[in-house]
Amino acid sequence: MWIVILILSVTSCHAATEFSSRPTNVSLLLTHFTYKELNRPTFLGTFGVWSLMAGLSFGAHGDTYKQIFRGCLLLTDMKKFNTQYKNLTEILFDGDLTGVRVSNKNYFLLDLDANTLVLRDFKSMLVNYYDTRVYTLDFQDRNTASIINEKIKEFSPPVTNIFNANDFKETAIIMCNVLFFQGNWSFPFNSSNTRKEELSTSQGDIGSVNMMYLQAKVPYSHIEAMKASAMELPFGNDGKYCMLLLFPDPNVSTIEVFRNFEKLTFREIFAKLQSDVEESGLKEVEVKLPRFVKISNLQLQKPLNDMGIYDAFDPTYARFGKMSREPIYIETIEHNAVIIVTETGTVAYATTPGFNSGSSSLRETNILPPLILFIMEKSTATVLFSGIF
Repeated sequence: MWIVILILSVTSCHAATEFSSRPTNVSLLLTHFTYKELNRPTFLGTFGVWSLMAGLSFGAHGDTYKQIFRGCLLLTDMKKFNTQYKNLTEILFDGDLTGVRVSNKNYFLLDLDANTLVLRDFKSMLVNYYDTRVYTLDFQDRNTASIINEKIKEFSPPVTNIFNANDFKETAIIMCNVLFFQGNWSFPFNSSNTRKEELSTSQGDIGSVNMMYLQAKVPYSHIEAMKASAMELPFGNDGKYCMLLLFPDPNVSTIEVFRNFEKLTFREIFAKLQSDVEESGLKEVEVKLPRFVKISNLQLQKPLNDMGIYDAFDPTYARFGKMSREPIYIETIEHNAVIIVTETGTVAYATTPGFNSGSSSLRETNILPPLILFIMEKSTATVLFSGIF
C-alpha cells in the first residue's frame, strides 16, 4: 500500500465564465465548512485546493471518484473538463499585468521506487492540462527537500521552503500546489491617514488595529439579500482582478452573511454594484480597511468529509487504479494560506502542503473587524482566495 500525501505537508470566454462557477461554488463550500470547524478567522487559497483535487480525481475510480466528482463539482466527460479547465486557467493566470502578478502551479513528486508504479497516461494528463511539473527524486536523500524547494522557488516565486526532510519519510508520492497573488491597489491608501482604531471581532474580542482610510470612487452597494454592504476594490491598471468585500449589517454575523450565498451569486452581486453605478454614477465613498496579516494553517480532511469526500482518505476504501498499479490513498491534506494587506496592495499565497517557513517571520494581526473578502478574477467571477473574519 502506497500513500499519497497532499500535505495539502482551463473554449470561448463565455464557456470559461460558465465553467468557473464550479471552482467558485467549491470555494464557498470549502470556506464555509472550514470556518464551521474552526470557528475562528479563516483564510484559504481555495482555487489551488480545487485544482489539485480535480487533477487527482481522474486517477480515481468507483466510489472514490464519485465522491470527489460530486464534492468538487466536476464533469463526467474528462476530456471536456480538462479542455475547459485549461481554458479557464489561461484566463486566470495569463502572465504578469501592470500592477498584478498571479500564478497557480501543481507539482507531482515521485520517489524512485514509485516512478514505475504511476501510470504514464495519468502523468501526461497532469502535465498537459493541469500545469503540473513532475519530478522523480530519492525520498531518502536529505537533500531532496532543498532540491524541490529550489524548483518551486523558480516557478512560484517568492514562495520558499515548503518542504523539509521529514515530509518525505514513509511516503512515495506527494502532490503539491502553490497559488500566488500580488496586486497593487488601483487606488492606493495614503499611509499618513492610517491610524489605530479600537473594535470588536466576530468572536467578541476587543482590541485595536491599524485602520487605513481612503476617499475614492469605487463600486459600493447595500445588498439586502446578503444582509451586508459590498465594496469592490480593483487591483492593477485594468480591474481584471479585484478584492470583493462584504461588511455585515449591524447584529448580523459573518457566517450568516456567508450562508446567504445560497440566495445570491457573485455575478448578481457584481450586477447590483454595476446597476447602482449606472443609476447614480460612481460616487466617492470612504474606504475603510484594516492593515493586517492573516496566517491560516489548516487540516482540510474534515471540511472535505463534510463535502462528501471520504473514501480517498481511507486505505481500505480508496481506489486510485487509474493513477497507480498499486493501492494508494491520501494520508493528509494540509494547507497554509497567508494574506498581507497594506496601503499599497495585497499579497496572498497558499501552499498545499502547508509548511512555509517564510510565514514564520510575519507578525499576525489578532484583532480584525467582522468582514468577508474574496480575491477574484472579475470577468469570470472566479474566486482565487477567500476569507471570513
